[in-house]
This record gives sequence, structure tokens and C-alpha cells, in this order.
Amino acid sequence: MKKYNLMNVVMGWLVFIIAMVTYTLTLEPTASFWDCGEFISASYRLQVVHPPGAPLFLIIGRLFSLMAGNDVTQVAFWVNIVSALASALTVLFSFWTITHLAKKILVKNTEEPTDWQAISILGAGTVGALSLAFSDTFWFSAVEAEVYASSCFFTAITFWAILKWENVADEKHADRWLILIGYFCGLAIGVHLLNLLVIPAIVYVYYFRKYTATSIGIVKASLVAFGAIAIVQFGIIPGLPTLAAYFDLTFVNSFSLPFGSGIIFFGLLVTALIVYGIIYSVKKNKVNLNTGILVFAFVIIGYSSYAMIVIRSIANPPLDMNNPENPFTLISYLNREQYGDRPLLYGQYYTAKYIDTEEGSMQYRKGEEKYEEVGPKIEPVWEKDQMTIFPRMWSNRGDHVKAYRDWENIPEGKKPTFAKNIDFLFSYQLNFMYWRYFFWNFIGRQSDEQGHGELTAGNWESGIKFIDKARLGPQDNLPGELANNKGKNHYYFLPLILGILGLVFQFNRAREDAFVITLLFLFTGVFIIIYLNFPPLQPRERDYAYVGSYQTFFIWVGLGVLAIADWLSKKTGKTAAAAGATVVGLFMSPYLLAKENWDDHDRSNRYTAIAFAKDYLNSCAKNAVLFTNGDNDTYPLWYAQNVEGYRTDIRVINLSLLNTDWYTDGLKVKCYDSEPIPISLKPEQYVQGIRDYVVFYENKELNIAPNVFFPLKQVIDFIANDKNPITKVQSGNGETLSYYPTKNFYIPVDKQKVLANKTVHPNDAAMVVDSINFTVNRNTLMKNDLITLDFIASSNWDRPVYFAITTGSEAYLSLEGYFQLEGLTYRLVPIRTEMSADREIGHINTDIMYDNLMNKFEWGNMDKPGIYLDETILRQTKNFRNLFYRLAKKLVEEGKKDKALAVLDRCMQVMPKENVPYDVFMIRIIEGYYLVGAKDKAAKLTMDLAKDFEQKYKYYNSFRGNKNFRKVQQNVGENFQLVGYCQQIASQYQDKATADAIQKILSGMQMPM
Repeated sequence: MKKYNLMNVVMGWLVFIIAMVTYTLTLEPTASFWDCGEFISASYRLQVVHPPGAPLFLIIGRLFSLMAGNDVTQVAFWVNIVSALASALTVLFSFWTITHLAKKILVKNTEEPTDWQAISILGAGTVGALSLAFSDTFWFSAVEAEVYASSCFFTAITFWAILKWENVADEKHADRWLILIGYFCGLAIGVHLLNLLVIPAIVYVYYFRKYTATSIGIVKASLVAFGAIAIVQFGIIPGLPTLAAYFDLTFVNSFSLPFGSGIIFFGLLVTALIVYGIIYSVKKNKVNLNTGILVFAFVIIGYSSYAMIVIRSIANPPLDMNNPENPFTLISYLNREQYGDRPLLYGQYYTAKYIDTEEGSMQYRKGEEKYEEVGPKIEPVWEKDQMTIFPRMWSNRGDHVKAYRDWENIPEGKKPTFAKNIDFLFSYQLNFMYWRYFFWNFIGRQSDEQGHGELTAGNWESGIKFIDKARLGPQDNLPGELANNKGKNHYYFLPLILGILGLVFQFNRAREDAFVITLLFLFTGVFIIIYLNFPPLQPRERDYAYVGSYQTFFIWVGLGVLAIADWLSKKTGKTAAAAGATVVGLFMSPYLLAKENWDDHDRSNRYTAIAFAKDYLNSCAKNAVLFTNGDNDTYPLWYAQNVEGYRTDIRVINLSLLNTDWYTDGLKVKCYDSEPIPISLKPEQYVQGIRDYVVFYENKELNIAPNVFFPLKQVIDFIANDKNPITKVQSGNGETLSYYPTKNFYIPVDKQKVLANKTVHPNDAAMVVDSINFTVNRNTLMKNDLITLDFIASSNWDRPVYFAITTGSEAYLSLEGYFQLEGLTYRLVPIRTEMSADREIGHINTDIMYDNLMNKFEWGNMDKPGIYLDETILRQTKNFRNLFYRLAKKLVEEGKKDKALAVLDRCMQVMPKENVPYDVFMIRIIEGYYLVGAKDKAAKLTMDLAKDFEQKYKYYNSFRGNKNFRKVQQNVGENFQLVGYCQQIASQYQDKATADAIQKILSGMQMPM
């Protein structure tokens, strides 16, 4: 075919346009949940995100955010477009990668492809690239502001660049492609480190192009590949900043020079060495040395995007994670030290106990004039008989330990065997945490609900009933929420089959290329799993971390077209075979993927994350302090405040981050319209290594009566006292610790003040107590607990104090008895409220809560027909339904049934069943309708809900006789009980007709044993 190269370019840009249009149409128009709110906030104002940072992504995001002009509500859309564009470009370069590899198989040397060859090659590229574009995980990352789409782009363009070098490897200036690859790798560090996993494939492309393959040669190439990764991963990324830090330490502490002088000298030294090396290599005509030095230099140039992290951290922006403004905090930031370590080649089992500690390297912090020693890094020493090579079950967190034992059937208290350890690697880490995700993309997916090993959540599912039944149980008469889940996507194994055909075909026709692609596939998938060593019970599905391996497998999906064309050519003409194979490939993979995946990847017109963020903020009074704990009750709020400027009077405090000194320092300065947080502890009293935790110690010398309550402020002052030795206690390993001598605290209440500043609503004035008395029944308080208590003691009721309802009981510090529920938050008020029989927390002032839920709350289009609400969103709707019920119930108690009815109707309006399936919390809404006297609405809902539970019961009960019945037996019992509970409610409120109707349902059900 004449003009093949032109057609290759045109077709590449055509698939780019298809991908870009798709992603733009399905893009989330605002912030999403998880890290997206943080990344958009940091992009908009060039701030510092969580370690190890993504400065290049943030810089690009900042440039795109300018497209929003003065409309801050459009900033998120334009930062999301960065991911859409990066993903579309990934599709483009994947197309060119596939056509390059396909051409090598079909066309010898530099010949122009014939018509049938060109159709096969371009067809392969189109099928593979569009399959990638419409695939589950890749599409997910393409429509939100996360780094994985950009990381995929760098993987694609870096691998494409080595293939371009391969085409011209014998030409004079071919090595400029290698230098460009070095630059891409350096830039990619500023996005995500996943791109580094393309290095081994690059090394092997170079090796196979320059040398004749031998066994010893492959071994040497492997050593070079691993060495190259090590140089970048350990030598350049943390290594250069570490050397710079110690140069600065020497210059400042030994030579009394200013901070930064050692860094400048080190930078000049590295530059001089590079320049000298380049000049030397040119003079001596050492081409490989010259290329190596230039590659190293360009990696550093690309890596220099991290200068933004330091520069912006020095400016102390509102988001300044880890405060990496000096070389030592930067090293901690790059090494992700706040997340701890995971053993890889040798370490402890989860049954191991600390027996000692050992000192590591000395830690430093920046002082006023010199760097100060913090003390050596303390490393735990574990019981020797609990250590193993290649530990896979290592986490001693309570829920992790239970999950290990349940997964591997290990008796409580028993040490796992090495065989169980390896089985966990294969059955959980590889099978459940990798191959399950892989099959989502090439076989099909059961639902978008997160799974932890259940039969009905998060499994791969093909759509071929007899296969799915053998694995997952009966596939007929599925309950509505399973059958209608938009995440249920069936591909019938077809993309996988096409990929396997391509893999086999490439191994038969181009073994060296197939070896390279296999290596890339393994490094971006299986090897990541082994390196990350995930414990069980991850907070979310992790398929996005392995998208590079799916991206690689789609190369084989494209090459599968060549395999089909080769087979068809034996039965018909080659041109017809090529065209037919392309059509078959298009229907087998990209068409099927697009058809199945569109509905659960279309986030257009969805505003739930920002709506929920505003609802959290609008649940607080003016100038409030709001304590949160997780990603989804923090990052969207950061976005609302940092980008849209919404309720900037509120100070959001994340309790997880409050365990660090730098975060506490940031609370002491004004942020937008939020005044500094009053904290009595001085920086040197909570700096890293000081009061990371404090312990309870019953000191007999203090003669403290067990039932006496002490002023909280007095106890904080005692803990903070470093002058009196009576405030210290020695731990078992000789460590000197601060302690609290009592668990009984009180906070005095100025009644006039709390009424005047509306901490207490005038209607509740008679309920105000003289003091808040509470007992913290814990033997250890972490730094975040200490800072929280310090703030509460120091605030003196000047600012409203709130806890998000999602923070959890540990965060409440036994203050629940003085909580007032105002929406998605509890407010600390001097009103004592006993926990109800159903363990509900908090006093309710109906005036405040009614105004919040009915007038202030936004719902993000949850009520719009066809809107896609994923599991993360649906999980939070349970909280809303419970809030509506609690408000309605309280209104009924106050005799305001009309208002209570309006509240319940509002709940049904904003969360219709079509978008938010009924769950167990609907029982409370039914009870609410009965309470207000809306018997007809209650009866209809009761029957609907009873039938839903009956349908689930019948489905789970159909597992009887199946090998998997044991796994769903609990579901059978739960749904039987829930139908019974519906009948009890109807009977309780004298709705005989409904109760009798449900009794008929129950009579057809078998009581589980």
C-alpha cells in the first residue's frame, strides 16, 4: 500500500479523537471521591499533596485550570481533562506501538506493506488501541483527576520511543531517542513511579537490536535492567536529595554557613561532573559513555519538577503535606516514611511480637541556626522464631490478623506455616488482588461493589452461565440490586481470547518481541503485587495500580487480529481475510467493551462529591472546627474550600494527619477565613519523636482518687510539663514517656457564653450542664488525641467544635454523651444525652437539623434519571437515610408530624429507588411513615421492601445443594429475619392487612437452621 506511513498517522489520530470524545462526554464535571479533591486543590493553587508527590501532574493541572477563567466551579472539569487527554494520547501511542510490532511480524526489512498487510496492521492497531480506550480500569482513570492516566501516558510514550530508536538504531544520531527516553523517565517521576517499570523492556529492546541473543547475554541484560531501575529508584530519587542533605548538614553545622549552601555546592558539583564527563567522552570518542551521561543528565532535568514541591512548601500553602521545605523533610517525603515499611524479602509473621528495638540512622530537623539531632531512627526487633523469608502475612493489625486466619483457615494463636504464607501469595495477593482485576478487563465484572471474597461482590464474571454458576453459584433469578448493577459487564471471554491469540501468534512469529512484551506485562502487574505486599481488607479496590499490565495485554489483543487474518487467509483471499479479521476483532473487543462499559463509566452530570462536601460544611456553624478522618470526608472538603472558596470560615482537621508535627504547626496559622487554632502545646513539645503517644500511669505519689474528675486543661498542662520529673515514667525498654495520671476529665461550661454565642440553641437552655464530665478508657493516647484534647481545653467555647459522623468512635474520645447531631456532623455541646437503646448518638435540635437537611443540603443530581452512582456514593447514602429518619422521629416526639412527613418525603425524593436501591435503612423510613400516620405510604414501602428481601432470600436459598452454600448461608438467615422484621413493624403499628400479606410471604420461606 502506498502512503502506508500517512495512513498509520491518520488512523492513529482517528483513534485518539474517538478516545478523547468518549472521555470528554463521560468526564466527571467536578471533583470525584478519594484523592481527586486533593489533586485538584493542589493543582489549582500549586500546593503539596501526599507523599511522594506528583509535581509535574500538578504543574500541568495548574496550566489547564487556567482554562476555567473566573469560574472556579469549572476548575475541576479542566483538571479532569488532563487525565482525559493523557489517556487519549496513551491510546494514540498504543496504536503506533501495536502497528510497529505488527509490521515487524508481517513485513520484512523496510519493504512497503502490501494492501492486505496494511489492512491487517492498521486493523490490529485499531482493535488493540480502541479496546484499551474502552476497557474498565483504564476508562475509570481517564475521567477523573488522578495520576494513573498520566502515568499510563508516560509508559506508552516511553515504550514507543524505544521502538522508534529500534527503527533507526544503525543511523548516526539514533541515540538521541535514548536520551529522550531518559527525559521521559525523569518527567514521569514527577507523576508516578510506575513508569520506571518500563525500563527492563527498554533494555531488552536495546539488547535484541544490538546483539545476538545468548543465554549469558540475556543474564547480563537482566542485570543491567535491574541495575537501571535501582539507579533511578534508589540512587537518583532519594539518593541525590540525601547526598544534598548531608552536604548541607556539613556546611551548616561544621562550617557555620547558611542553610542551603551545601545544596548549592552539591548542585554545582553534580553539574560540573556531568559537564566534565560529556567533554571527556567527546574527546575520547566514547559514544556509549557520552550517551549514558546524557541520559543521566536528562533524567535529572526531568526529575527537577520536584523543585516545585520545595519552593511551594517554603511558601507554606494550606495544603503542605509533610512540609518538605528542607532537605531532610524532603527525604522523608520521597521515602513515604509516614506510611511505614512493609517487609519484602525477609520479615515477621503477623504473630510476631516486639522483643526489642535497634537504632538506625540519625534523624535531623531544621533548627533556628543549625540542623538538630532528633535521635536515631528506631527499628523494631521481632521474635526470631516468628521471622521468615518472603513474608506475605505480616501485618499485626487486629482486623488484618482475623482476615489472614479466615483466608487461610489458621487457628487463632497459631503461627502460619511457610506453605500457608505462599498460599496467601497465590490465592489472595495474586489471584484476588491481581488476576481478579485482570479478568474484570478481559472477561467481565460482576458488579462495582467492593469485594472481600464474597460470592456476590466484586468478582469477575463472564456472562456464560454455566461457567459463572460453577464459580459463583446460581445465575438465575438474581435480586434486583445484583441484576441491575451498572457495573455488571459481560465480555464472554472474547477480549481475553483475542489477546491469547495475539500472544501465541507473536511468540511464534517474533519471539524476541514477545519476550519484551511479556516482561513489560509482568513488571507492570505481577511484580508490582509482589513488591507492594498488600495486607487484606484494602479500603478500596486497587485495580488502578496495575493498569500498566492491562495496557500491555491490549497489545496482544490487537495482534490477535493478525492471528485471525492468518487463519482466514487459508480459506479466502488475503485482503478479504485482513478486512474480515479487523471486523471480527472490532466486534470481539472494542465494540463489546464500549457497549458494556459505557453506563458505569459515564460520570457526566454527577456532582455528588462536591454536594456531599458542602453538606458536611453546611452541617457546621460559622467559624467551626470540623474533625474528619478518612479520604472521602476530607479531600472533597479541601476541594470545596481551596478551589470553590466555599465555607472557608471552617477549619477542617484530619485526625490521621494530626499525628504529625508539621500538620499541627499549620493549624496555628490563619487559613483563608479561618482563624488560627488555639493549641497550648509548643512546637518543641509535640515535634516528631516527642509525645508521639502518651500513656496512662496511675502514680501513687499523686494520690489521685479514682472517681474524681480533673480539669482537662490541668491534665494537658501536666502532660506537657518537662521540668518536673514526676510527670515522666519509664517504659519497659527504658524510654522516658509523658503520661496522664487519670482517665477522668471535665471541661467547665460558661452557661451565659454558650447561650450568647449559640453553642446551645435557646430552646435547649434548660438542659445545659455545669461541666462536661467524661472518662477516656484507654491506656494510650496518640498525638492526634492529645492535640484534639488540647484544642478542646484551650478553645473555651469560643469556636464551635464538630466531628464528622464518619470519623468513628475511637476519634470521639468518649465525648459522645455531649454530641448534638446537626447533619453529617456531631457538635460538642454542654448537653448530656444518654445513648439510645439502638445505640444512636447525639441530642437533636430539630430547628437546626431541619434547616440543614431540608434547605441547605445539596444532592449532586442523585435524583436524576439515569445518573450513575457507584459504590462509594451509595455507601454514603445510608448515612443520609438514617439522618432523615432520626430527624423525623424527633419531630414526631415534638408533635410536628407535618414537618416529619415532609422530611420523609424529601428522603424518598432525593434518593429514589431507581438510583439508590433500598437497603436495610429503609426499615427506619417505613417506621417513620407509620409514626407520622402516613399508613398508605408505609404499607406500600413495607411490601416493596419485604419483597426485595424475599427475592434475596430465594436467591441465596437456591444455593442449597451447591458447594458454595456455606458462603451464603448467613445471607439466607439475614434476609429471612428482615422479612420477619417488616412484618413485625406492620403489626406494631396495627397495619393488619400488610402484616397478613407479609405473613403469607413468610409462610413460603424456610426458617434457616
